[in-house]
Amino acid sequence: MKLGVDPQTAALEWAPQRRAPRASDEALTGTTRRWLRELPARRRPLRLCQLYPRVANRLAWCWRDASLSRHVLDDLLIDRRGGRQGFPRPVQRELLRLHEFNERQRVERQEEGLWRRLSRALAWP
Repeated sequence: MKLGVDPQTAALEWAPQRRAPRASDEALTGTTRRWLRELPARRRPLRLCQLYPRVANRLAWCWRDASLSRHVLDDLLIDRRGGRQGFPRPVQRELLRLHEFNERQRVERQEEGLWRRLSRALAWP
């Protein structure tokens, strides 16, 4: 946040950059409901879904891409523009658990290189 600028003024500066509200912002989409069922029970962000369905829908939409999910979670957890109110503690904890799950459990399979495939095929260590 700029020095000497109150949070309300900072919010007004960002208002033109926000997209227009949609009907799906107020309820969970089918994609989000499916995403919740696929998550381990202890990782399901139930309070986030109750209080901020728009945010939950956004996360569910990008969840298949671990890198994009990391970016979205970072944006939600880190105030880069200053003056954000932030989420209530229970929601913050859920987002942190999702971030941890994304980082530790969702290891993207890297394409195996030619030399690695060749050495495996020839049974080299």
